[in-house]
Amino acid sequence: MSDAINDILDSSSLDQLNILIKRAQEEIERKKVDEIQITRHRWIEEASNLGMSPEEVLQYSGRRKGKPKYRNPADPDQTWTGRGKMPNWLRDAPDPDAYRIPE
Repeated sequence: MSDAINDILDSSSLDQLNILIKRAQEEIERKKVDEIQITRHRWIEEASNLGMSPEEVLQYSGRRKGKPKYRNPADPDQTWTGRGKMPNWLRDAPDPDAYRIPE
């Protein structure tokens, strides 16, 4: 801290220090609101530059979900897009092409 601040703290009474703390906390909250507004405006502008809403930016994962190409007949909820590691249920299948989903 600067010497001037230390001098003020050293020469202040308890009541003055409590007032100073309260005013400092109020100033912190005011500055937070200002920073949030600036950040929000910047995000809206950047999202707009991408042709998206801020909500879409926050939900964006960067990955497109691929369309399933294979389905497990024993458990239809299990699918595989053909990308990444082949699941065991397909790798262990006698004829993996039989699990292919018709297009």
